[in-house]
Amino acid sequence: MEHAVSRRSFLKGVGLAGGAVGAGMLLNGCASGESDAGEAAPWWAPESWDIETDVIVVGTGDAGSPAAIRAVDAGAEVIMIDKGEFFGGCSVLGGGNCQLACTSVQKRFDIEDKPEWAFEDQMEFGLYRSNPEVLQAWIDTSDEYATWVEDVCDGEWVDVSKQEPARVPRSHQIAEHNGQPKGSGVVFSMLFHEQLEARGVQILLEHKMTKIYREPGGPVLGLEVETPDGTIAMKARKGVVIATGGFKGNPRMIRAQHAAFDETLIWTGWPDVLPTGDGHLCVTDIGGGCVDMSFIMEFSGRLGSRQYVRWDRPHFDNPSTSTGLPSGKLDHMVFVQNRGTRYLNEAGWEAGHTLPWLPHMVAFLQIEGRPRMEWFVTDQAGAEEAGWPKFEDAFLNPDPEKTPCCEPGWVAKADTIAELAEQMGVPADNLEATIAQYNEYAAAGEDPDFGRPGPLYPVAEPPFWAARWCRMPHDQCTGIRVNQNMQVVDQSFQWQPEGCDSVPISEEPVIPHLYAAGECTGGTGGAVRGSGKRGWYQVHGYIAGDMVGREEPIA
Repeated sequence: MEHAVSRRSFLKGVGLAGGAVGAGMLLNGCASGESDAGEAAPWWAPESWDIETDVIVVGTGDAGSPAAIRAVDAGAEVIMIDKGEFFGGCSVLGGGNCQLACTSVQKRFDIEDKPEWAFEDQMEFGLYRSNPEVLQAWIDTSDEYATWVEDVCDGEWVDVSKQEPARVPRSHQIAEHNGQPKGSGVVFSMLFHEQLEARGVQILLEHKMTKIYREPGGPVLGLEVETPDGTIAMKARKGVVIATGGFKGNPRMIRAQHAAFDETLIWTGWPDVLPTGDGHLCVTDIGGGCVDMSFIMEFSGRLGSRQYVRWDRPHFDNPSTSTGLPSGKLDHMVFVQNRGTRYLNEAGWEAGHTLPWLPHMVAFLQIEGRPRMEWFVTDQAGAEEAGWPKFEDAFLNPDPEKTPCCEPGWVAKADTIAELAEQMGVPADNLEATIAQYNEYAAAGEDPDFGRPGPLYPVAEPPFWAARWCRMPHDQCTGIRVNQNMQVVDQSFQWQPEGCDSVPISEEPVIPHLYAAGECTGGTGGAVRGSGKRGWYQVHGYIAGDMVGREEPIA
């Protein structure tokens, strides 16, 4: 099969893709799947290879980029592919907190840290489900990685702050770069992209992995890839690194792990990125496995907006901006669902990263209507307490392209509760009765329905305000099983005779020439991800790249 890679595929999104072609890359069927004797290709390989290289890295984010740089520096020719239209994926849009342990940077800021502290902190936070070898690999390599960012990638660590689950500050902050502010995630993508470009790494955007070619019981040989110009086969002589991110944009995968999530939710990063678990699915198809998938992910959200961040994409020069209405002061709010009735104790609600088993998430999942709606209702006094009046124009003229990016139908303001209900799309008589009953509870100082602690504030002073919460699938710590070297573990090892012994993951056989790193993998965080985990992703990508770059090539 012949295939010409278009210029559009190389350079989609000016400023976000590398265009250099590796000197040894072969195109147009130069690496045939047929033998010298003209025998037909085996069923598990393509008839011919359209592109051949040493290493293919799937994904251009926080794990894939360090992997590609390290593989090149280990002597390999590397091609990166990404199904997205721009370089960096979710990593471009995320915050810049980078959790690293026991680094010289911490010492620079007079912070004492110990490997056992980092290990204990994450084990406890992750409900003791972290894989010890994988977690230890992050700890043991953090300092080497932190030094590499400064010495090789020309970054600068300018601060170290404290975030959960750390007992000491471990969240490393990167300096501003080319106009992007200190501590922003896009800075890492910019630094990595500059290093990839300097090394001549080819980056193919809008190239989606759809299959991994593996010799039965043997090594990975390459990939099937969908491109704007058709499907191609790419051979990887040394190996493949899967760095495809999570599956928060795949409602089928989410529902398969937790049946209560029976509707499509807007995910963080929508509409710019589409993380759909491609790596998970392709790896399990060839004998890999996943871990802790039933814990799904953390959830986040925005008030009045369906966008987690706003980005006039795709270019590094355009900074992303925050979205949504303020959600920090909600003491005057009454929360109602589709029917216009209360559904939870408002005091137990959390705005930050949250988990499916927490009470307010359980209450959300018990809402009967679809789509589930969560409205925050208040009066003028409550709106002032929350800081909403300065966004009054967003209530009256919601515009998803203008900060705070409120959506029509997701905010409301009216002189009466009945008029407010009409704008919200809930039954007016139910909402009026709910607010009247709640005002009686506020006057009595007791909430017999849900036990909300006092003080209770009435919703009585017009005008009345309402905003709908958009609950968003956020980030995973579940995913592909890898060992401490980021090699994908071969699940066939679990087929053993009766009486077999338990062994650590470091002793399990792996799928040769296949690595995975970043958010598509599981084992580091256990059941709970926490903040700043781009440090995990980057360190593990750093490990994977060096390992695959030193592999012996397959002829």
